[in-house]
Amino acid sequence: MAHTDITLIDSGGILVPSADSVPVVKGDTVSFSTSDGAPAFAFFSPDAIAALSPRPASPFPIAAGKKADFAFSSSKPGAYSVYFGVTGGSAPGKFPADRSQALRLEVDMSIAPPFPGPGDSMGTGH
Repeated sequence: MAHTDITLIDSGGILVPSADSVPVVKGDTVSFSTSDGAPAFAFFSPDAIAALSPRPASPFPIAAGKKADFAFSSSKPGAYSVYFGVTGGSAPGKFPADRSQALRLEVDMSIAPPFPGPGDSMGTGH
């Protein structure tokens, strides 16, 4: 049985997971922690909640300096996803509905800062 450690890296207030997804295989385990030891919150989709043991609340608090550990209780395809936030009020508006055999580790781009565009006044280095 496989185990996957996912590290959440704070990038300007956005928690970026160390992988894009984790295969959903009955008996495999996954853990979540932050790179800086800060607390975080995980927002699991309804299908993900049903496929994890112990069954997480949503939001699920990840305590400072701790890991949140879960085992998969199913290998069936589902709409498995999880978003991460620095506060309990940063839940996504909706979860992706596409079904797969992977837990998708999402970044909520609605709270991400905009990328610089061609009209920005950044120098070119020339």
